[in-house]
Amino acid sequence: MPAASELERRTKRSKSRNKISKPIANMLSVIAFSICISPIVYFLIRSIYYLVFHPLSDYPGPKLWAISRIPWNYVNLQGDLAWRIRDMHLHYNSSVIRIAPDELSYTSSTALKKIDGTPPPREFLKCLDGRGIAPAVVNRRRSIVTETPERHTILRRALQPAFSERALRDQEDFFRDHTDRLIAQLRKPQYGVTEQNILRWFALLSFDIMSDLAFGQPAGCLDLVDEPWLGVIGSRVKSIVWYQFAVYYRIEWILKWIMPKAAMEARKRHQALTLQKVQRRIEEERSGKREGKKRDFMSYILGNDKENLSNMDLFGMASAFIVAGSNTTTYTMTAFTFFVCRDSEVYAKVIAEVRDKFASDTDITMVAAGDLPYLKACIEETMRLSPPTPSALPRWVLEGGEEIDGKWVPGGVTVGVHNLAACHVPWNWHRPLEFIPERWLQTKEGEFTHDDRALHARFLMVDIMSLTCFLSSMAMNEMRLALAKLFWNFDISLSRNSGNWWITQKSYLVWEKKPLMVTIKPRH
Repeated sequence: MPAASELERRTKRSKSRNKISKPIANMLSVIAFSICISPIVYFLIRSIYYLVFHPLSDYPGPKLWAISRIPWNYVNLQGDLAWRIRDMHLHYNSSVIRIAPDELSYTSSTALKKIDGTPPPREFLKCLDGRGIAPAVVNRRRSIVTETPERHTILRRALQPAFSERALRDQEDFFRDHTDRLIAQLRKPQYGVTEQNILRWFALLSFDIMSDLAFGQPAGCLDLVDEPWLGVIGSRVKSIVWYQFAVYYRIEWILKWIMPKAAMEARKRHQALTLQKVQRRIEEERSGKREGKKRDFMSYILGNDKENLSNMDLFGMASAFIVAGSNTTTYTMTAFTFFVCRDSEVYAKVIAEVRDKFASDTDITMVAAGDLPYLKACIEETMRLSPPTPSALPRWVLEGGEEIDGKWVPGGVTVGVHNLAACHVPWNWHRPLEFIPERWLQTKEGEFTHDDRALHARFLMVDIMSLTCFLSSMAMNEMRLALAKLFWNFDISLSRNSGNWWITQKSYLVWEKKPLMVTIKPRH
């Protein structure tokens, strides 16, 4: 009996514990289920808000892009953002589309004027949170591209003497000497019997010119037919999108694990090389070793007593000069060669104009090359069909909102004009995907009367590089002279495998720049 009583007591205690533990178990199950389901519920509620109730919900665009920035970042890391946004504008047949939960892309010149041209105090500020240039700060300093409006004004004033009419005239020696060296190299027998990567030659030329202008010393690329720094800059381009991704999600620390090592090392190498050359150039100026030498950019900037710039300011400007100047001209001259040589009629008109006007190579000067209307039209059309900077640097709409293209956009929304899309949509250009230089020669009523020339790449690039308002004239001088001399001296044809060169280009805020293989034969 005592044993039976003990068994009954144990049974009762066990049942009592089970009564207590069962609700606890149920409660724990509910908590676990809630923890698991909460992210899904949050995502669904958030998605419904962005698709139905958000102020941008009535703008056209892909639904997945409207609820998350992940698709934007994925496509950007793949190097396809410029092409994809262009295709979206065409697919939705709209001059404005939603490309992220809080971002709009425009293609109209009125939007461009509003976004980039609104003066203070309602100026649209550049996004520096990873959607545009990233990182915004390098070596604890902003560059001229990412500076605050107030500081940017100071840097612009410091740069102005380097781009005066006198300074631009002084540049002719730089352009002519290096272009003649390019022609001399291409005339060597070994380069006339094999296919050449013309992009590489244009890069060597542009880098020598920009190095000479920025540092007072050419890099010697054309003499060596090689320059490691070119590879550094090329790899550095791909690092831009990784920094955009990391800065936006505030995970810069993870870059050393996820970013391609070559791209990261290229960025560091570029900064180190630039800083070294800037320091050497400043020391030359202070020691008087520059007396009697050609005036470069630094001559004008260091001689500007009104603006006292630090060594790091000069480093930032020099770095931007090298990247913006060499990238823009290299790509545009390469694309020009591709489009012109692809069309036999256009090619015939270019060489006829250049060779009929000049009796000898020495007659081709910077001023004379500017008097070649068809060559100039081909450059303009190249920059329209394949703008050197195909994407946009978005800007913030200030608190209180703004009206853009007749529709109110709330404050805090990001807006921008994506260059490739703006240059390819049929509501801006007649026959937009065709290379037609004649559209730039038309002065009266005709087929291309309604083309929106305010969307020309030279206007679109102002926001991308900030330096373009200064560099555009210099770049046009360089390109007209180099291309006139090249097509006067040589017969050029594309290789068989170059037909898809343009449409296979990736973009990482600027173009990747794939090799363009051509055959070059001296005329005499």
